[in-house]
Amino acid sequence: MGFINLSFLTKYNITKNFFPNKEMPIHKYIILINVLVFLIPLIINTILYLLNIKTLSFFNFFDLHPQINYLLKNIWTIITYAFIHNDIYHIFWNMFILYFASEYFLNFFDEKKYIKTYFYGILFGGLFFVLSYNLFPVFETDSTTLIGSSAAVYSVLIFICSYFPNNKINLILFNIELKYIGIIYILLSLVQIPIENPGGNIAHLGGALWGYLYAISIYNNSFNIDLKEIINKLKFNNLNKSENQKMIDAILDKISESGYESLTKKEKELLFKSKDQL
Repeated sequence: MGFINLSFLTKYNITKNFFPNKEMPIHKYIILINVLVFLIPLIINTILYLLNIKTLSFFNFFDLHPQINYLLKNIWTIITYAFIHNDIYHIFWNMFILYFASEYFLNFFDEKKYIKTYFYGILFGGLFFVLSYNLFPVFETDSTTLIGSSAAVYSVLIFICSYFPNNKINLILFNIELKYIGIIYILLSLVQIPIENPGGNIAHLGGALWGYLYAISIYNNSFNIDLKEIINKLKFNNLNKSENQKMIDAILDKISESGYESLTKKEKELLFKSKDQL
């Protein structure tokens, strides 16, 4: 028996609950990084405060400034701004929306496309912010800086709303098509520009634009001729209706017993192709 007994980790399934598998999905890594970047400065400043030492401002090194000369000298801030949040409300809602939008995204697309959607969303949001503050006269005397992952979150959210516009999701009290969720979020950001946080709302629109453009480009390319895809479609279409219905029923039973995440990639694909029959 060692100095510290860690058997309770196994007894109470703590390792299983917090680290369910070695291959954690990419969006959970991103959320974890955001949370750590938010918490670590708070912990450091708490310790400094207790020791009666002047606290530090970490934003100055990573937030995005609208001045082009400053950006060129601190080019990393076009990405790092997205990992800084100013309060618990800010990070909670960003990570909350990101989690569910990402889960939906990764049910149909690989992590490579997700990374491209997320980080290009950051880039587009940052560029929209900088360009707007240098083009529009209303911002001439405004020295606001940009922080937060909202542009990336909008990119992922608008991607799925654009690629699956007619798919419905349940919002507890009612079902709503994804396209309407996308429209609502875009309109909210537009109308809030003159009211509050204009830089943040402009960045939302930049991230949303990338999500939309990327989704449309992938959707259009999905019609390229692919021999393997044609063969798979022929196999699927050759299933008679009764066999197909049996397979769908079995998948639905599996969902009711073990949840959607228990489905294999092939089962998810079959269910998605057959959604009009449900």
